[in-house]
Amino acid sequence: MKIGILLLTVSLSAIPSRVTGQSQAPAEVPAYLQVRPVPHGTVQTIPYKSRALGTDRKVVVYTPPNYETTSSRYPVLYLLHGAGSNETSWTERGRAQVILDNLIAEGKLKPLVVVMPFGYAFARAAGARGDSAENKQQREGFTRDLLEDVIPLIDKTLRVYGDREHRAIAGLSLGGAQSLAIGLSNINLFSRVAGFSSAMGAANNPASGGVDFSKVLADPAQINKQLKLLWVGCGTEDSLFDSNKEFSALLSKQKIEHIFRVTGGAHNYPVWQRYLNEVAPMLFPE
Repeated sequence: MKIGILLLTVSLSAIPSRVTGQSQAPAEVPAYLQVRPVPHGTVQTIPYKSRALGTDRKVVVYTPPNYETTSSRYPVLYLLHGAGSNETSWTERGRAQVILDNLIAEGKLKPLVVVMPFGYAFARAAGARGDSAENKQQREGFTRDLLEDVIPLIDKTLRVYGDREHRAIAGLSLGGAQSLAIGLSNINLFSRVAGFSSAMGAANNPASGGVDFSKVLADPAQINKQLKLLWVGCGTEDSLFDSNKEFSALLSKQKIEHIFRVTGGAHNYPVWQRYLNEVAPMLFPE
C-alpha cells in the first residue's frame, strides 16, 4: 500500500461563519451536492431476516446508473451512519446518492454499489443513550448482523464482487468508529477502511463494544500488506478531533500506513459530505 501520512487543513466553505452583528449570505451549495442533469443511480430498501439477531431488518442500497441494463459486477462500499440515526440517514440527510451520481458522471468514481445498514442491534428511544452493557450488546450485535447476514445477502442478491479486494467500509461518527473497529479487525473481509469524525470512544473500549487496538494493530506489516486504504478524517472544530488525532498518532507509532485528513468544520453533515466526495474516488481507483 503506497500511502503515506497526510496532515492537511482545509476550510469548508459550506459551513457559514458566525460573526455577531453581521448578516450572512446563504452558503453556496457545493458543486458535489447539486442535483445535475446526469444519469442517476437507484436507491432502494431491501428487507431481510437477520438470523444473527432473530429480527426483521432493512438495508438501504445505492446502485449506480445503468445497473439494471448491464451484466457488470461492481465493487461495494458499506457506509455506516451515526448515533441516533438509521439506514436512511446517508441518503435522506447526507444526500450520498447525489454525491455519487456526480462523481460517476465526472469520471472521478468507478461505478460501485453502496450498502447502508442499520447500525444498531435493536432500535432505542430517540435521544436515549445506553449504558456500557447495552452499548456492548448493540455494537457486537450489529457486527454479527453485518458480517453474518448483510454481506452474504448483498453478495447473493446483487451483482457485486464477493472478495475483499472489492469491498470497503466507511462511516461517520459512531459509524466511523464501527468502520475502524470492524474493518481493522477483519482485514480478511475489507481492503479499504475509512472513518469520518469517528467517535473513538465507541471503537477502542471493549467494555462498550469496541475493540482492543493493541491486539488489532499488533501485526502492522500484515495490515500494511492487506489494506489498500486506511483513511481517518476530522474537523478541527469537532469535539472528537483530539481523539481522532490520537488514533492517527497510535497508527503512526505502530508504523501503520494511513491518511490523516484534517479540515475545518464541526460534527455535521457538511463535513461528512465533503469527506464522502473526497474518499469515494480513492476506494477503487483501478
